[in-house]
Amino acid sequence: MMDKKTLNDILDNYQDVEKRLIENDGELTDDIEEQLQINNLDLSDKLNGYEKFVRYLKNQSEYLKSMEEHYAKRRKTIENSVSRCKNSMINAMKLTSNNSIKTAEFNFSISTSNKWIFDESKIDQDIKNKLISEGLAENNFKPFINEIKSQYKNKVVPDWIEVLENEYLRVR
Repeated sequence: MMDKKTLNDILDNYQDVEKRLIENDGELTDDIEEQLQINNLDLSDKLNGYEKFVRYLKNQSEYLKSMEEHYAKRRKTIENSVSRCKNSMINAMKLTSNNSIKTAEFNFSISTSNKWIFDESKIDQDIKNKLISEGLAENNFKPFINEIKSQYKNKVVPDWIEVLENEYLRVR
């Protein structure tokens, strides 16, 4: 039975063959030639094994990628179902004129939240620079909506901010 060699073992053997060749003043003896042939076969077998493993790993990677896509779609479907259920509960409470309902398990109440949307087209460079200098935006100009919201809380909201009001169901 043939000993399985690592790739490093095979490379070490090539270095040994090279060393023996140098010691023989470059003369390629039958023994050195036989050792080269054996090492070439070992290297070929090892490279075949590596390539099979690489192909296996690539297939595993593709499989995992397809599963990521599958689970991302599944997650999105479930998230949409949750949203539809919550909207149905809000609509039922509104139709019955109930802003809050207490049950044996949960307390339901209709609440509102604000979503701030940044409209960059409505601001000039001076406002951008001011927001950056106050730490409310990055130099590549990415406004920090939460920080801007805190800065302008209980103040007049600038015209370059749009405040959308959304209903949501709070369950405790």
